[in-house]
Amino acid sequence: MATKNQICKVGVQNSLSMFNTVGQELQSIFLANEINDAEKQMGIKNLSQKERLTDRQIDKACRITGMGNELKSFLINFQEEYQKDKSQCMLRYKAACKNFTQLKKILPLLRNEFNNGIDLLDDILDYFNVDSEEEIFADSEKVAVFFREQNNTEVDPINLKAWLRRGELDFQQMDLPRYDEDAFFKWIESYEWKQEIENVNYFMELPQKLARYGVALIYVPFLPKTVYGSVRWINGHPLIEISDRNRDLATCWFTLFHEFGHVIKHKNIEVLEGEINESKSKKNKRETEANKFANHYLFNGDGLRKEVFLNKRMGNCMNAKYLSDKYNVNSILVSYWLLKAQYQPEFQRKIHIDFISAYQ
Repeated sequence: MATKNQICKVGVQNSLSMFNTVGQELQSIFLANEINDAEKQMGIKNLSQKERLTDRQIDKACRITGMGNELKSFLINFQEEYQKDKSQCMLRYKAACKNFTQLKKILPLLRNEFNNGIDLLDDILDYFNVDSEEEIFADSEKVAVFFREQNNTEVDPINLKAWLRRGELDFQQMDLPRYDEDAFFKWIESYEWKQEIENVNYFMELPQKLARYGVALIYVPFLPKTVYGSVRWINGHPLIEISDRNRDLATCWFTLFHEFGHVIKHKNIEVLEGEINESKSKKNKRETEANKFANHYLFNGDGLRKEVFLNKRMGNCMNAKYLSDKYNVNSILVSYWLLKAQYQPEFQRKIHIDFISAYQ
């Protein structure tokens, strides 16, 4: 959703608007010579909009001002230069408009932090801390190449770069103590969080809780064709960034604990999660370990997932409450696997969550 400032500002400012037309320049000359009613004197309506004067009009201006050939030469040269500037400005403007069309989708991530540019495109450049759109495109493709090395899913390079950039910017605003892996793992092992599985407010407050251990947890709204989550390491701190893809609390819990698994087991390794599933994990040892970590803490092992998919293949009926009691797993987490198995999705419990409110 666009901010009030974004609604009021144009997407691309045509730099031609910063140049005087020959008509505007002539009006200024008339005023400097204390000659009022330039339009009436010249017999030209909307004089300020005139980009070119005829020879007769230029001669008339010379007579009115009494400036003779000096003004004539100036006006002829001025409008010739203006036409050259106009041609160049229009080429740049058309290119900038084309680039803005590709980049405007990431505007919600700017929040109200980047609004000092002359236009929205300028604000986007400030967001990425670059001087040109070409730098954004080049940097985005580099990140996309790294993403494709880890994932076999389609990616939007600009969305991915913008989503990751938001995490970096929020990280820069955090004043974290030294990363304490032991204290972080002790918190996971305390199972304090287990009683709050259905509490959206508790989930949203987790970044403040984990900051005590030097862990940066950042929530960024999902952008199409990007990631569930990521883990990066900055100055010795794990930066965990997750999205609200599917707008489902159980999905967010699984993504979070999957990333916890990467932090605990794969220190200083950067991970971009385009998808989190078993087929992917079988091909990647790190993904297998991260999934096993999440399954252990959220589902008390892998038995629930296996039973759900086995019953689905055999066409057996399943009951979320029965499975919840059997595996001592919260019902929304049971529904997570039932939904993954596409088993009676209309009957499964889901709790809505989104990260959008902080961006409005």
